[in-house]
Amino acid sequence: MLIFIALKTKLSIFLLFFGFLGYSQKDTSKYDRLEEILDNGKRYALHNNYLVAGFGYAGSTIRDKEQATLGIDFVFHIKRQHFQAGVLMSGDEFRSNNNLSGHLCYGYRIENEKSNIAFFAGISQNKGAVAGSIRGGDTIPIYYYRNTGLYANVSYIHKLTYDIGIGLEGIIELNQNEIFGGIKAILYFSGAYRGKAKIYNKHVKRK
Repeated sequence: MLIFIALKTKLSIFLLFFGFLGYSQKDTSKYDRLEEILDNGKRYALHNNYLVAGFGYAGSTIRDKEQATLGIDFVFHIKRQHFQAGVLMSGDEFRSNNNLSGHLCYGYRIENEKSNIAFFAGISQNKGAVAGSIRGGDTIPIYYYRNTGLYANVSYIHKLTYDIGIGLEGIIELNQNEIFGGIKAILYFSGAYRGKAKIYNKHVKRK
C-alpha cells in the first residue's frame, strides 16, 4: 500500500515536471520540418529520429543477484516534442530473462555535432517471475507478476559521426513489485543523414 501511494506521488511529480518541460521547449520561431545542419561536408536533418541499443547491469529490490540487461529504444518526434518507445529485458544472465518491460516516455533532448543528451520519463508495463528460494526454514515458492509502473532514463552519446555514436544510459523503474535501476552501454544510430552538402540550401540552419 505504501509503495502504491509512493508511486502515485512520483507520477504526480513526473506529470508536473514534464508539463513544465514541454512548456519550456516551446519555440516561437517557425517550425521547419526540413531544416538541416552541415557537418563535415554532409547534410543532416535537424529534427530527426534515432535508435539506441545496448546492454548493462542493474539491481532489483526483489532479486538477490545482479541483473544483466538488454534494451532497445526508438526516439521519435512530433514537431519539437520528443517521445521514446522501448523494450528492456533482464535476467540473472544475458538471454536468461526473468523480466520483460515495455515503456512509452516523453522527454527532452539536447543535440549538437559532438553529442546527444536525452532525458525521458513515462509509463512502463512489465511482466516477470521470481524464482523459488529457501530462506531460513521457509520455502518461498516461485511467483509471477504483471504490473504498470514508472520508467525513466538519462543518456549521454558521444558522436563518432553526426549520426552514429556510443554512450552510457542510466535507467530506473518503479512499480508495486520492485525498484529496478542500473546502467547500460549503448550504440546510437540516427536517421539524420540527408546527403552531401550543396552550394545553397534554404533549409540549412546557420550557426
